[in-house]
Amino acid sequence: MTLHAFKDGLTILNQANLNSLLALQPFQLIYEGVQRDVKEGSGVVENNIANYSCCTRFTLTSSTEIGRIELEVDRDGLGADLIVQIREGMDPITGDDGALLKQVVVPKEFLPEAAAYWSVPIGLSGLTSGGQYWLVVVRNGDATNKLDWVGEAAQDANYPAYYRAGESGAWTSNNALHFKVFSGESGELIHAIYAGTGYTTVIYDGEIVSKVYRYLPPGDGPDGGIRDVITYHWSGEYLKGGAL
Repeated sequence: MTLHAFKDGLTILNQANLNSLLALQPFQLIYEGVQRDVKEGSGVVENNIANYSCCTRFTLTSSTEIGRIELEVDRDGLGADLIVQIREGMDPITGDDGALLKQVVVPKEFLPEAAAYWSVPIGLSGLTSGGQYWLVVVRNGDATNKLDWVGEAAQDANYPAYYRAGESGAWTSNNALHFKVFSGESGELIHAIYAGTGYTTVIYDGEIVSKVYRYLPPGDGPDGGIRDVITYHWSGEYLKGGAL
């Protein structure tokens, strides 16, 4: 059974739901890992995700898994949820979106106001080392409350990128977009995925955990649910407490 946040008029208070809160949930831990591919630069071009979905291709070098990815994004107004997809076999020029391997939603409340890289838990395995895959950010938001995916002012043939206003059809060539792809067990713990639906993101101040972000959607979609940011309080090396 997957775990979801409770929602009025939707969640039944039955044995299965209530007992799931008491039971240990299956979990997957994701560490900082090794960088497998990256496209970054000095560019500050903002790609408006309220107007277009955007995508870019990467190569999964020397690994058969994706632990997490980082995207350089910023939030305008109240922001909008970041909807990230990993796809394979995609051909944007013809409008073939290929196969969806994973979709992850990052709550708007978590995302930075100023442009910065934000980590997204993926937790995919059984992939092809050296294979090419696609990062997609799905159109979301409005003219006031939105996200921007930051990129370059020119295209890069090694990292082709595209945009599209609709939900189907051919994509249009775009300038390069900033991202990083990681896998492997090294460095600090960054994410935990639990019960197949929820996850946490851990932020550090040096070697000390400073914040933990927790997201658990309700059963009818990504909106609402648990979207907590807990700030930890320390006295030297001793954890004293945490507060929302």
